[in-house]
Amino acid sequence: MKHQIPLIIDSDPGVDDALALRMIYCSGAFDVRFACSVAGNVSLDLTTANLLYLTRIWGSGIPVCRGCVNPLGGSDTSVHGAGGLGGYQLPPFDSKLDERGAVQAMYETLTASDERVTFITLGPLTNVAKLLQEHPETAGRIDRIYAMIASKDGTGNITEYAEFNAYCDPEALDTVIHSGVVVVFAPMHLGREARLSMNEMLARAQKSNEKSMMEAMFAGYYDRAVGDGYVAMYDANAVTALLHPELYEFVPCTAEVNLDERPGQTYLQRDEKGQFFRLEIKDPQALADAMLKDLFPGAD
Repeated sequence: MKHQIPLIIDSDPGVDDALALRMIYCSGAFDVRFACSVAGNVSLDLTTANLLYLTRIWGSGIPVCRGCVNPLGGSDTSVHGAGGLGGYQLPPFDSKLDERGAVQAMYETLTASDERVTFITLGPLTNVAKLLQEHPETAGRIDRIYAMIASKDGTGNITEYAEFNAYCDPEALDTVIHSGVVVVFAPMHLGREARLSMNEMLARAQKSNEKSMMEAMFAGYYDRAVGDGYVAMYDANAVTALLHPELYEFVPCTAEVNLDERPGQTYLQRDEKGQFFRLEIKDPQALADAMLKDLFPGAD
């Protein structure tokens, strides 16, 4: 049996977060130790409920922990709708949260693990930064952080200069950058290059009996960067880079984030001696095909 990657998920669902989570849970490639919520696309209460429900239906048995208090920048419902999952309203469900908070669960998992653990982070880095501030020794127990965060060139989507996740908690990003942990950045522009057709996803979802759920999600979702009828797959790049690394160039880079007059502005500059990596897509069509197969295994 192929070795599974030990994994911790940190997420703020989010329509494209939901799709990324489905890819993780359906792949069989990961030993998911737990998933934790973070505030970002919507409030912490809403992201926690969304994560708990999505894990129940796609990742049954995986513990879910509540994250830290809201990041500094707040949330933005203009893309993902008031509840975070577009127009989809969560039905009643009875799953319960793990009693541990996110940081305690991270600490216990890392210190108990016989091998280093990979992180996939799909929102602001609030939880991870708090872990590294309170327990800096755990940095050596993290293999890599695959993070959907930042822009490579100082441009933005929530402001003209800042990507949303970096803007929400720039201090957290700065803490992680200076922690010594290797970060693989899936920057903002990748989501626009890796857009998926809603109609194509719905056609495949019909075969998995989830068409109505996704129709509702897409009905309340709009990202002007990709336009009507498409989902910008920002978060999925952090997942696909682990599942299909051959589809990306891993560009060595430095990383910096502005904490002053332009909070959250980031630069990921190519540097052969840099300690980080910035993903670049080699073939957008090949990537889209791989994402669709990972989202709906067996639907071809």
